[in-house]
Amino acid sequence: MLAAGSGAGVAAAEPSGQAKKPPPAVSVETIAPRQFVERLALTGSIEPTIVAELSSPAEGPVYDCRVREGDRVTAGDTLLGIGRETSVTANVAAAEEELQRKQRDFDRFSSLATRNVLAADELDRARAELERARAGLTQAQQAASDYVLKAPWPGIVARVHVADGKYVAPRTPLVDLFDPSSLVLRFQVPERHVFAIEQGDAIEARFDAFPDRPFTLAITRAFPEIDRRLRTRTFEAALPLDQVDFAPGQFARIAVALQTVPQAITIPVEAMATGTDGQPVVFVVAADGTARAVPITPGTEQDGRMLVADGLAPGDRLIVNGIEKVRAGEPVRVADAPPASAATPTEASPPASPPESSPASSKAPAEAARP
Repeated sequence: MLAAGSGAGVAAAEPSGQAKKPPPAVSVETIAPRQFVERLALTGSIEPTIVAELSSPAEGPVYDCRVREGDRVTAGDTLLGIGRETSVTANVAAAEEELQRKQRDFDRFSSLATRNVLAADELDRARAELERARAGLTQAQQAASDYVLKAPWPGIVARVHVADGKYVAPRTPLVDLFDPSSLVLRFQVPERHVFAIEQGDAIEARFDAFPDRPFTLAITRAFPEIDRRLRTRTFEAALPLDQVDFAPGQFARIAVALQTVPQAITIPVEAMATGTDGQPVVFVVAADGTARAVPITPGTEQDGRMLVADGLAPGDRLIVNGIEKVRAGEPVRVADAPPASAATPTEASPPASPPESSPASSKAPAEAARP
């Protein structure tokens, strides 16, 4: 009985109040309209539009290869020769001699015809033979030119496929040329976006060779067909060739603006959650300091922000961080504001230790329990 009485006295002395759990701390963003630009991220490369893949028109060993990769050439420069030209040179010489002989015959016949000594048909026959000789010389000269490879226009040697002494057959690749003034930025756009981009639109391009220098380029060409295998459409953009040196094959990262919304409602993507019905929702801080779930219709995401079609209005205080601790209808505390339910230390927590009882008061229950 004494033990029971003593225990009851201690229990009665312990405080009955408990500290209230503070509202969860959240960070908010005040909704305000801002410009939203939807961009399409693409990749591309620099390519020349004027390219020559020169092949061998004749058969024979390569000799006197005069160029290497990177060499600049002008129109008509000799790049290399192909052997077995002795016979064709002899053919040219024979054709020239034949043409000279036929020319002398025609001149003599013409003189006779003017004096009415020669019949007209004889002169016509001499004229025909002269034309055949002239055609034969042209053919011999053309055949001889097949054994000397010349540059068709000014350019840069991109690749040399052969070396002196290599035996080549007709149509064997020999030298590749490109015109540096024809370099463009070429890129492909997925089929779903091909009609959102037009010739004349501006793009932003970044090259690894110039990491801190973005370029704003204009689209100059849109290929008419969509690639049936890749389902993409090819576009070209002009390069500032007079300002920067570019090289074929350079890689580019491209951003194309698809649409611009001047006054758009956007939210950080991390502020969006999934409601109990599986639909996207966000939480806003109501006027009474509680969290309110708001269903939204999300749109396009760009640079970590989501376009919202409806559900939010300017001035709403959107909960951005701490939404995992938020429950609809329960109070929240903005992180940079003092707690709404702040209390004095005596109200918020029990005393560190129960007050000491006087000897009389501690004995009273025991004496009252005696018979």
